[in-house]
This record gives sequence, C-alpha cells and structure tokens, in this order.
Amino acid sequence: MNRLIVALKISGTAALGILTGIHFNFSLQTLRSILSLNSPSQAQKAFTVALGLLRSTARPLELIATTSLATAWFLSPKSGRHPYLWIASAPVLLSIVFERFRLTGVEGTGTDEEVNGEVIRLGIDEYQHWVLVRGGIIGTGFLLSLVGLYGDHK
Repeated sequence: MNRLIVALKISGTAALGILTGIHFNFSLQTLRSILSLNSPSQAQKAFTVALGLLRSTARPLELIATTSLATAWFLSPKSGRHPYLWIASAPVLLSIVFERFRLTGVEGTGTDEEVNGEVIRLGIDEYQHWVLVRGGIIGTGFLLSLVGLYGDHK
C-alpha cells in the first residue's frame, strides 16, 4: 500500500510538471506563431485548432494530477494525510473553472463571416497572458508537490 501511495504522489507531481511546461510552451511559442499569421481569419482558425489540441493534451494530465493526488490522500494513513496533496491539485481545478471566462471573442464560431483583426489580436494577447498566469499557478502547485514529496521522504 505504501508503494502505491508513493507512486500516486509521484505521478501526480509529474503530471503537474508536464502541465506547467505545456502551458508555458503554448503561451510563449504557439500563440506567438499564431499572432504572426497574415490574415485574422487564419489566426482565428489556427487559434481554435491549437486550443483544441491544448485541451486534448492538458485535460487528461489535469485529471491524472488531481485524481492521483486526491487518491493518495484518501489512501494515506491519518499521519500521512498532508494538506499539500489538496493544495497542489487545487490550482488545476481553479484554472479549469476560470478558463471558461477567458475565451470571449477569440474562439471561432464555425462560420466564414468577416473577423476583426484587432479583436482577434487583442483576444489572443489576453489569452496568452492568461495561459502564462495559469502555467505559473500550476507551476506553483508543482513546486509545492515537489517540496511535499521531499518532506515525505525525509
């Protein structure tokens, strides 16, 4: 049972680390490339596709991180139920909830109507900032989880 708990903690921590890297890469590389496209409609379509790929990659990692850390907490004996397991996974859950409010005006509607280039650029710039903040929040959970793992094995 002890090995299972350790494996759950390590897998949750690893998932948080990978999530941090994915969000920083998306913000610093992918969105910059999208902003360099010539046409606003191309940028909007590329953003919608890239966001779908980000979600399909990040959602399973978010699920792995939160469920493995929560399961480790539930399976731990009373003396091993450290609050860092919940605190490290809480930023992931909060960032999922707040993401819904950050996408207004940026995602495509699926129609070929005229798009305003300034609105698209402003929306992508704001979302780029949000993804950096989200990566930092998840990265804080990752660092907290690393410190907690270190403290568990000391």
